[in-house]
Amino acid sequence: MKIKPGIISLIFLLIGVSLYAQFYNTGQDPAGIKWWQIKTDRFRIIYPEKFGSGGQEFARSLEMAYSEMSSLYPAGKFRIPVIIHNYTTQSNGYVAWAPKRMEIYPTPEQNSIPLDNNMQLAFHELTHVLQMETLNSGFTGAMSILLGQQFPGVVSALVPLWFMEGDAVYNESLFSGSGRGKSASFQKYLKAISVEKGKMYKYDKLLNGSYRNFVPDHYQTGYQVVAWSRIKYDPQVWPEP
Repeated sequence: MKIKPGIISLIFLLIGVSLYAQFYNTGQDPAGIKWWQIKTDRFRIIYPEKFGSGGQEFARSLEMAYSEMSSLYPAGKFRIPVIIHNYTTQSNGYVAWAPKRMEIYPTPEQNSIPLDNNMQLAFHELTHVLQMETLNSGFTGAMSILLGQQFPGVVSALVPLWFMEGDAVYNESLFSGSGRGKSASFQKYLKAISVEKGKMYKYDKLLNGSYRNFVPDHYQTGYQVVAWSRIKYDPQVWPEP
């Protein structure tokens, strides 16, 4: 039995719709926004016109953070786009690869620590940029020339989240004079477990969580591991290849 071309076209059309449904976004900015940009040696900050001087302030925060942290990471020359979304009530940020970029949601949290929100976001998210730039060297760097930015993005999936986030929390706490690592409310959960149990959960349980017991997230666990290892061994114990 021959399959008519129309049926084949319909099948491909339906497949295309199902694939499109896999894409998502973290929010939509109003369509009428006029965007401005600031270019520095390391960053291209893109922000809405009505954000005004906020774009310049965040650019300064990034440059200050890089000047403090550059000695810790052997990252080469780079320039990364930084997109600021201020039409939101979120306070967050993330770094993505393929295409590489930093996305910032600058609204301060209601329950915040005694640290300027711009500086916290700058230290934390820039750590992820430096992690990725450091990772994008050697074999990974060579493969990224052939396969694009997707390759270091895939390789980064092999790095545990507790290290990625713990390292970022450590840096925001070390270089800012404040940060979550110096907040009692951030550390209270692991302290409570160690006092109540008399010991800490095993690595697998801290990594994968539990349905029976409360387990703090990878930010809190990762910070303790990264901070302890740097104090006990060497501040360069993690950045070194």
